[in-house]
Amino acid sequence: MTSGTLAGQRPGLAQYALFLPVLVVFLGSLAFALAKSSALERDMRIAATQNMLWVVSQTQMEAHALGLAVAQQDRDNSHIERRFDLTISRLHLLGRGPQARYLEQIGHLQTVNDMAEALLELDPQIHGHDEGQHQALLDLTEALHPQINRIANDVMIEDWDRAAARLDAYRNTQRLVIFAVMAAFLAALAISWLLLRKQRQLHLADVQNLHAAKLLEQERDVALMYRDFAAIVSHQLRTPLSLIDSALHRLERKGNSVTADDVIERRAVVSDAIGRLTRLSDTVLLLARLDNEQLQADFAALDIRQVVDSAIAEAQGRHPNRKLQVSCADGLLKAKGDLHLVSHIIDNLLSNALKFSNGDRPVELRVFQQGNRVACAVTDQGDGIDACDQPHLFDRYFRGKTHKEGAGLGLALAQALAEFQGGQISFETWPGKGSVFTLWLPVA
Repeated sequence: MTSGTLAGQRPGLAQYALFLPVLVVFLGSLAFALAKSSALERDMRIAATQNMLWVVSQTQMEAHALGLAVAQQDRDNSHIERRFDLTISRLHLLGRGPQARYLEQIGHLQTVNDMAEALLELDPQIHGHDEGQHQALLDLTEALHPQINRIANDVMIEDWDRAAARLDAYRNTQRLVIFAVMAAFLAALAISWLLLRKQRQLHLADVQNLHAAKLLEQERDVALMYRDFAAIVSHQLRTPLSLIDSALHRLERKGNSVTADDVIERRAVVSDAIGRLTRLSDTVLLLARLDNEQLQADFAALDIRQVVDSAIAEAQGRHPNRKLQVSCADGLLKAKGDLHLVSHIIDNLLSNALKFSNGDRPVELRVFQQGNRVACAVTDQGDGIDACDQPHLFDRYFRGKTHKEGAGLGLALAQALAEFQGGQISFETWPGKGSVFTLWLPVA
């Protein structure tokens, strides 16, 4: 893929031009809904501060209380002065601020101011307390009652009219807010759809790019894998072939002086080399079948002890001087698997244990059951596995820093075959003491 093609797939501002009108509709509708909601809340707050009926009622109550105070036979002058102050304060409250504007609109502001002036002319703190003064206050409070009642009636009617108007306005505002929210919601859905469509297009482009990059990487890896495979396998083939060639040349050089012992000795070398070639070819063939998904298995209930005994007999034939020990749990242990594949795995683990441990140390095979799995553990007393090599033990073509023998395919194939049969291979290792590799298979 060229750089020009990649550059053409990068998102630019022009690709998002469709979002702008929808975004404007969304933000505009949302702002309108918020503005209307704020205006509705402000109108409700202002209406609450202009509850004139309550203020007028309080004024009427204070005027009535003042009249009762001056009408009593045993008058309390301080009580009269306190009631006078409360009444005049109520009238002053009506004549100021939003209450004054309200009263002016309904035509009663001047009436309230006149009542306050008339009441102040009879202030008992200025004019004192005598019978005439008290009578004048009583007459004035009685004259104020009908005026305050009229103001209260007009305030109630005005409040009703205003409440009805506010209710109509609230309903209209609510409708507008609902429509605005619906428009914003629809705009949000449209934006989401456009974003998802654009994201899907970008995602598809990224997937294509990643797929192309992955294919390129796979091709590179395959090329490297085949190069390494060819180098390793060719080396592994040359070694046994060289041994066979060397054995035959030695027999040829001896000519007629060849003894039976010489033939037996060279036959063992040739047989071992042929065995190595056979195992290598089997490994490569099984790997090819696995990679091409052509591997076929005949799953059955296997007596794992018989499989182990067969593998030990074969290994003992190849290594007659090595000591192999077997321990098996009591009872019949059956595992589900393919006889040929399981035998191949155990043979590989056993061959590795013999290869990477000293000849004077035994190799132990232990068969047991744990839960719903049957295990075959192969333990050697070799040098163990370096920590840096352990994460790569089951990688193809991997050969450790210490041990360079082999093609690096045995453990990778063994793990793949174990997983193919529903099992796995685990290992534990102790530097300087040895390792144990365990094949786990499901119970039959």
